[in-house]
Amino acid sequence: MDSYRKLLVLGMNEAIRQGGISLAAPPGNGPTDEDGHLFAGIAGHPSVVLWKSISYGELRVSVWWNYDHSKHPQAEASGNQRETFCLSKPLADRVQYRKFVGATASAWLERETGRHLMGRGRGCVFDTYLRADMKEKLHAIPDPKPEGYKAEGRLFL
Repeated sequence: MDSYRKLLVLGMNEAIRQGGISLAAPPGNGPTDEDGHLFAGIAGHPSVVLWKSISYGELRVSVWWNYDHSKHPQAEASGNQRETFCLSKPLADRVQYRKFVGATASAWLERETGRHLMGRGRGCVFDTYLRADMKEKLHAIPDPKPEGYKAEGRLFL
């Protein structure tokens, strides 16, 4: 399994266990209020799992792995500059990531026609980042088993 997809599966599993993400497709085709985030330990590292409804029962799911909020340059900022965990990637400039996050990855979860993360391998995984010192650790994570969904599947546009 692609390393970024492993992170997404581990993050999804945790969000499902904690009740943040439901695998049931909501009624209707528009966005819902299923947006949120949670902090969790993923593969031995503090992490954030984020999700946002994007319509037709789909969610955007993101994982920020080996995340240290206290080192985020915008953790204590004010107004629109403050990290609020709304985007698929951290709010800070990418050159700052190495200070507070080891890896990031995002994908779409299909729930209406079948429960799966869209794409295969690295396909349809976006907003990726991997700090050099985390590369071996990320690749060494064993392939996780998705809990109630498939790790790969058809892309819907």
